[in-house]
Amino acid sequence: MGDSAALEDAAPGGAAAPRSPARSPARRTLLAGALAAAAVPRALGPAPSPHPATGLPALRACGASAWALDLRTGARLAHRPDVPRPLLSLHAGLVAAQLLRTGGPAVLRRHLRFSPDDLVDGSPVCCWHLSEGMSVGQLCDAALRRADATAANLLLGLVGGPRGFTRSCRELGDRTTRLDRWAPASSGGQPWEPRDVTSATALARGYGRVLVGTALPAPARPLLRSWLPTAPLPGGWCFTHAAATGWYGSAAVVGLAQRGARTVLVSALTRSGQPSTRGSARTARAAVASVLQLLEGG
Repeated sequence: MGDSAALEDAAPGGAAAPRSPARSPARRTLLAGALAAAAVPRALGPAPSPHPATGLPALRACGASAWALDLRTGARLAHRPDVPRPLLSLHAGLVAAQLLRTGGPAVLRRHLRFSPDDLVDGSPVCCWHLSEGMSVGQLCDAALRRADATAANLLLGLVGGPRGFTRSCRELGDRTTRLDRWAPASSGGQPWEPRDVTSATALARGYGRVLVGTALPAPARPLLRSWLPTAPLPGGWCFTHAAATGWYGSAAVVGLAQRGARTVLVSALTRSGQPSTRGSARTARAAVASVLQLLEGG
């Protein structure tokens, strides 16, 4: 099977996803030298779909969808970027950004109390704070740094629940990402599930708008980044990212990979397809490492 055929993925209902026209390798990336300030709006706003990357055995092996933009050179790479994938708990970063955008830094000092009835599975931080509650800032840190599901639910409640979050995505131009349920149901990861989904393109552009775009005031962007964990990647890269996992071997990461003066906005969503298997963020980060290697011509 040729690379172009391998890039096809089944859409809901059994239909095959549209295939992009074939292009020469020389056109798979944009010419270097584009200013980062010009590259970000092109990628985060309406733009022609980037050419699907080919020859990606590492990405195919982990069932990955990926999208990346080098903010210094303008080079882009995508692999099955618009296939629907589970959102898992990655709405938490966008919810935190929405709170900063609408309430400013003062919202972080707001204190929330919660009861044992509010606790859900996967809450390693909130389970220790039942007696005194937590501030919004502490909940943001718990939801993003520790993937605390109760923290994510409490924050989600402040923006109108799943419907309010989805409405916010539409207001920012994202027509793909949707949230229908609260955690932990939203992290089921079922491949056939039409609810609680996103795509590699939508996820990267959504986080890009708040991390390096203009959806957040400049002083708030470093604060949002401070809640995201960092991890080293091969080749000397440092990846500041949000990560989430679900069943059916599903996992997703999105954020900024940095090395020296280079910054790459990248998302990767992986899936093994095994119903009883929890996905691994390490697998998704390995997919990001493959994407970065391909961007460098590897």
